Amino acid sequence: MDLIAWAVLIAFEGIIGGVAVLLTLTFVSFSRMEKNVRRARMFIMADRIQRFIGAFTVGFVVLAVTFAGSFVGLVLPAAVAAGAFFFFLGTIAYGIVELYFIVRPRRSVRAPETSALPGLRHARSLKSVPIEASEDEGDVAS
Repeated sequence: MDLIAWAVLIAFEGIIGGVAVLLTLTFVSFSRMEKNVRRARMFIMADRIQRFIGAFTVGFVVLAVTFAGSFVGLVLPAAVAAGAFFFFLGTIAYGIVELYFIVRPRRSVRAPETSALPGLRHARSLKSVPIEASEDEGDVAS
């Protein structure tokens, strides 16, 4: 084997190994998650689940069309078949990353801006005024 073939083989095995490790971490984390937390995350992260299912669907459709073409007798160049296969692997990897972010959502580094003027977020706009009991409240307390 020449150097380019070894590089492709190592890249292929690295991608497959990375996807396998990520899928294993996702499965173990998902299995250890408390039942109600898991149910809530699945409900909250429905968009991620939809992207996961969409990625798998697109990947399988591309691979199925490639195989169906070869079974029918359509001779595809090796580069097209390899490209379809790597596209399939890429969609699987993307779907697994989406699943991983359901189990372990990304942490935000800082709180989102809540003020219309972000530069004034920490500045005090009003002087604190002590609250005194009104005449009616003083009568009720005694």
